[in-house]
Amino acid sequence: MINYQLSYDTIQQYVEKYMLTPTGLDAPTAKKLSVQLGVSTVIVYYFYKLILYRLYFHPANQIPGPKVSWIPFMGNFFEVVKEGAGIPHKRWTKQYGGIVTYHGEWNRPRIVVTDPLLLKQVLTTNEYDYVKPPRTSEFLRRVLGNGVLLAEGETHRHQRKMLNPAFSVNAIRSILPLMAMPGHRLRDHWLAAIQSDENKKGNKECTEMEISTGLSFAALDVIGWAFGQDFKSLEFAGTPNQSKLSQAYLQLFSNDGSLVRLLTFLFPKFIYVPISRNRLVMKDLKVLDKESEALVQVGIERAKKAKGSGAVSDKPKDLLDTMVDLIDEETGQGFTADELKNQCLTFLAAGHETTSVSLSWALWLLAKDQTIQDELRSEVLALFKGDDVPSYDAINALPLLNNVIRETLRLIPSVPMVSRVARVTTTLGSYVLPMGTQIDISIMALHHSTEIWGSDAEEFKPKRWDSSEKIGNAYQYMPFLAGGRQCIGYKFALVEFKMLLAILVRDIQYFERPDFKISKKQEVTLKPFPNMTLWLKPVVN
Repeated sequence: MINYQLSYDTIQQYVEKYMLTPTGLDAPTAKKLSVQLGVSTVIVYYFYKLILYRLYFHPANQIPGPKVSWIPFMGNFFEVVKEGAGIPHKRWTKQYGGIVTYHGEWNRPRIVVTDPLLLKQVLTTNEYDYVKPPRTSEFLRRVLGNGVLLAEGETHRHQRKMLNPAFSVNAIRSILPLMAMPGHRLRDHWLAAIQSDENKKGNKECTEMEISTGLSFAALDVIGWAFGQDFKSLEFAGTPNQSKLSQAYLQLFSNDGSLVRLLTFLFPKFIYVPISRNRLVMKDLKVLDKESEALVQVGIERAKKAKGSGAVSDKPKDLLDTMVDLIDEETGQGFTADELKNQCLTFLAAGHETTSVSLSWALWLLAKDQTIQDELRSEVLALFKGDDVPSYDAINALPLLNNVIRETLRLIPSVPMVSRVARVTTTLGSYVLPMGTQIDISIMALHHSTEIWGSDAEEFKPKRWDSSEKIGNAYQYMPFLAGGRQCIGYKFALVEFKMLLAILVRDIQYFERPDFKISKKQEVTLKPFPNMTLWLKPVVN
């Protein structure tokens, strides 16, 4: 690092050494010269770093890729922002191949990887040589806590090993009935709103409804029930009794496309500027911290009470009970209260947000294809009788439901891109990359590849999964990532997705609102922007 601070004595000695004046410099002149040299040094340094090194000398520039835009220091940043999630990455992958270099904000070199062999290297073979970008982790940790999703290295190994039993198939089977309750509540809520609208209009036309918020509350309530708590997010939505937790998440995950988000991305420390948005975020984060801490204390007290009584309960353990009881076989220690709080924050936020976003897109895709929607409804009607909850195996045996879920997650993955940073100097394919190089894994580009999925790769065709030929290996179809960092709760998420979608499709028909324009806006997840609004109509079974 260059030292920009040149003292008066240094300047004086330099001038005297080379005899610029016979008597030396007076203090004002030396100070002026010091400032001029300091400013010149800074300009030269940043010119080299932001332009020469990042655009020409960085080893990543040996990899083919697009030219930077005319906007100074912004590389391809505005191209990515303007075109939408995954679009430029798909184009670059098609043009340049499975490893591409482009430049982000401040001309930072970024590498897009879609080659399955290279992805296996990043995600499995050398997975701990690639970590989450520190800036991303710092940003997400505020909402997700320091749980298994953001942990690295040995800490991640330990947490993953500890948590595996909590997300086993047997553990999910035991809490399956709890997943259905929020789905039934949301269905009843929507049917009541439709009935109220029909009474006002005096006819049987469709009812227009913004469904994103309801799906978010339902998915959050599923996680609440999995933790042994009823958040009643749906029951009290929009009332003074609405839970602080659901209100905080609603605000934190809101579709705010303002200048504030752009400034925060370009200047990470902008989150500490005391403007109204940042103050609201800080308030919501305090709510999450307090509510998750209270949630854990309830779980700990419940476990102590159960152990104290000595009685064996025939009631299945919920997810929080299981986490409280987990013991590391090597150390004999369980999670501390603070560690439990961080895991709860992770599963509360990541669990409900990704599921609700995927449900929004699934209902939109079904609204655009009434034939598939009708076929799916017929399939679930044969299994979902009244409010009875089918078994785990029965739900997973529904072929069209499985295909609709797979195809939704393929066509519109809730997280279309994840990033890693080389923790050490590494070799990726035939390229040597220095420590700190960022690698972007474009799940959207993989999932839309015509080489993998055929010429109809960007069409919604659930029945493509009926093919006897296996399509999409672990490094070509990865809605939950792959390797050692694959989402630990993916089985939980999948059956939750299936349960809620089946309940909501059984009794309600969905239609596209013709004049409503929806875009795919990537924030933490790939949210429908400005929201998901559909026409709803009750189904007479």
